Amino acid sequence: MRSAPVAAGSIGWLVRVACVAVIAQGAGPGCTGVDQGPGPQPKKVDPRYVAEHLLAHLPAGPAGAMSRLDVSLDGKVEYVGNTIDKPAIAPGQTVRVTHYWRVVSPVGTGWKVFALVRGAPNTADFMNLRATDMEIAHGPAVWKAGELIEDVQDITLRPDWRSPTATLYVGLIATGEHGIGDRMAASGAHTQDRAVIARVLDVDLAKAPPPPGTVHVPRALAPIQIDGVASEPAWATAATSPELVTAEGSSDPVGKAIAKLTWDDQFLYAFVSITDSDVWSEYKNHDDPLWKQDCVELFIDADGNRRGYVELQVNPNNATFDSWFATTRAQPGDPSWDSGMLTAVKLRGTTEPGDTDQGWDVELAIPWQAVRGRDEAMAVRLPPQVGDRWRLNIVRVDLKTGDKNPQASSWNRITSADFHALDRMLTAVFADASGSIVAAPAAAAGAAVSAGGSSAVTVPEVEAPGAPADKSAGAPGSAVGSGMGAPRTK
Repeated sequence: MRSAPVAAGSIGWLVRVACVAVIAQGAGPGCTGVDQGPGPQPKKVDPRYVAEHLLAHLPAGPAGAMSRLDVSLDGKVEYVGNTIDKPAIAPGQTVRVTHYWRVVSPVGTGWKVFALVRGAPNTADFMNLRATDMEIAHGPAVWKAGELIEDVQDITLRPDWRSPTATLYVGLIATGEHGIGDRMAASGAHTQDRAVIARVLDVDLAKAPPPPGTVHVPRALAPIQIDGVASEPAWATAATSPELVTAEGSSDPVGKAIAKLTWDDQFLYAFVSITDSDVWSEYKNHDDPLWKQDCVELFIDADGNRRGYVELQVNPNNATFDSWFATTRAQPGDPSWDSGMLTAVKLRGTTEPGDTDQGWDVELAIPWQAVRGRDEAMAVRLPPQVGDRWRLNIVRVDLKTGDKNPQASSWNRITSADFHALDRMLTAVFADASGSIVAAPAAAAGAAVSAGGSSAVTVPEVEAPGAPADKSAGAPGSAVGSGMGAPRTK
């Protein structure tokens, strides 16, 4: 019996399947096991970019702007020097270095520019830099005698860099080679190992990005008004969370949330912005069980010893709850304790069930003395100093209309079984206004304070329609027509 014909496409598919089977045993003839496509293509650089960076003369600039080195490489090329856009760099930051090369005679084929960055000896601080746009489009193989080449290079220092300096080396090396002896000879001043020492950059390790689970909290340099809006410049430079992460064992809350932290001599400030189409809370009185419905919770273990901490809550009605835990959650908290915090809420919708909302924002100012709870002897400096480390976390609680159990998300991830989770708190390191966690010398620090570091919080008098805002201790926040909860103090 004659078999039915097989389509050509099916034959190709069968061959590929057979090749996979053969490759598993060891590739056979005709079965390469690799994609035969063109592969990654080189970057295309606009010819106009090249033309713009072939110069007739060195650019004019202020005295000292260019570091002149004038290093000769085998008499064929001269590394004239470079400029930088900033005098120092922190790990994770980017510096722009603009190199200038003068071609004495054609280099010929077989050479490429190299650039690398090294840290202190016997460290892992090393970066081999990628080719720049000018090196890709106008490399040494096409250099002509008399050309003055401007080569712009952006260098992003590794976030885990630990050396106090970063030394940039540049030069020419034989294509496909890697050894020191494969470099075009560069000798004399400003050279090492046949390479030009182009720059030694100072590295500000005090501004290195924090490791996971740690946040650097910059100081506010201007007053903050507690109005639920966070429009002050201080909030633009505050520590900002990624989207709060859903607690383990919890379903996702409705919408997303982000949090911010900053501080001054009087307060620790927090701001949380929540997107939520179903804002809901029935609770409007101080020390109601706010955690059962929509709210924001802040836990602070100021001395970081995992014993003795405060719990602060605010809900979309601007009602508050605060409690002091003398040891751990195993012992009941003390809700009769009063934190004295200031709060305001901006509500985008209502707190009633069954309608469609947009979300809500809450702003808090927490007096420093509050973080001690009832433990006046707690070993913590108040206000904190630059470099001090605390433990804290911010939690968003969300209850969908009709549900019995709330969902939760937080800055540092928690479990749905324990929102307090002292072992899962963030490490918060207090920083100066520039983000440095190393204290400045006393004179400089004093100047910073006089420039606005001792900012004072202001709380506007906002009234609900027909009645003055009640700011007495224990009074519930009241929503006004604009959707902003009346700022209140406890």
